[in-house]
Amino acid sequence: MGDLFRREAAATPAPFTGERLTGAIGGQVEIEHYHRYLFARHFCADRDVLDVASGEGYGSAQLAQVAKSVVGVEYDSGTAAAAQAQFRRDNLRYVQGDARALPLPDACVDVVVSFETIEHFDRQAAFVAEIRRVLRPGGLVVISTPDRDVYSGPNSPPNGFHVRELTGEEFRALLADAFPHLAMLRQRPLIGSALLADAGSDAPPVVFDRRGATHFEACQGLPRAPYLVAVGSDAPLPPLPPSLFIERSNLDDDGGKSAELLRQVRLRDTVVEETRAALADTQAALAATQAREADARAALDEAHAALRAQAAAIEAMERARTEADARCRTSVEARAMAEAHVASALRELDQVRGSARTFLRGYLPRLKRHLLG
Repeated sequence: MGDLFRREAAATPAPFTGERLTGAIGGQVEIEHYHRYLFARHFCADRDVLDVASGEGYGSAQLAQVAKSVVGVEYDSGTAAAAQAQFRRDNLRYVQGDARALPLPDACVDVVVSFETIEHFDRQAAFVAEIRRVLRPGGLVVISTPDRDVYSGPNSPPNGFHVRELTGEEFRALLADAFPHLAMLRQRPLIGSALLADAGSDAPPVVFDRRGATHFEACQGLPRAPYLVAVGSDAPLPPLPPSLFIERSNLDDDGGKSAELLRQVRLRDTVVEETRAALADTQAALAATQAREADARAALDEAHAALRAQAAAIEAMERARTEADARCRTSVEARAMAEAHVASALRELDQVRGSARTFLRGYLPRLKRHLLG
């Protein structure tokens, strides 16, 4: 009977976003992550430990079961705060920080673990230098990353969360400058069978990989492993034991569970497609409404333009009428003045006529008598 210990998990899991493991997801992704932490736990007894990119916090809590102290550093402050609330231990705390500028003093921890972290950002050498800075002499780093040659091989969709993935050679070269003692392990989740000797063996493992329905491949070592796990130090490494994570005890039951999960996935896909279709219909209706609104707005603009033109015409007519009234008033005044001049002239003419008659009646007879004797 082995050592039985608790599986740490958040009581209130955060939603799964597609990359960071949370308690909301199980299966292969869960197995991969727990196996790395359980392997690292082997090196953490009575040690001060740093977990970089601690996420939901379950892994740091798993290490804290045996460690002297554990600090989980997480880039997202809300995630760090949630982990602190979920996992309350006297020897465990979570803080916000950048992996390339760790919020810890020099030479303060014995072990640094960081799983599936380095591929998420640039300036990767700065991260490695920070790990070396916070480790005490003789300290140990356990770090993992996807192997680009396998994880992102031909016909594999790119992982949009990854900034720069590394090949096995690149990963080794990046770590070797800081950690002269370095060992590389490969990780591949699988369903299979294990044969382990009761006593230790120096012989490499013999692996049989089923290749389709008709063939097996006999390999030494683990073929097509998508993940690399490195263990490094400035001092000689402790023995690195082989490690198995046993998840399934009854494949038939698991097949039933898988079928149910597949049914749920297909049902979800149906709901998603129906939702997409409804969304497309809604968008089409919205586009038609927007088109009608645009037509109505154009008609309203034309009506406003016609009203403005009509108002301008009325204004022009009012100006013409005002000008005509002014000309009419001027004509009337001119006529009155002309009539006054005519009346004055007639009066003067009457005066002349009167003078002429007086002259003719009074002086003309006298003139005749004077001239004619």
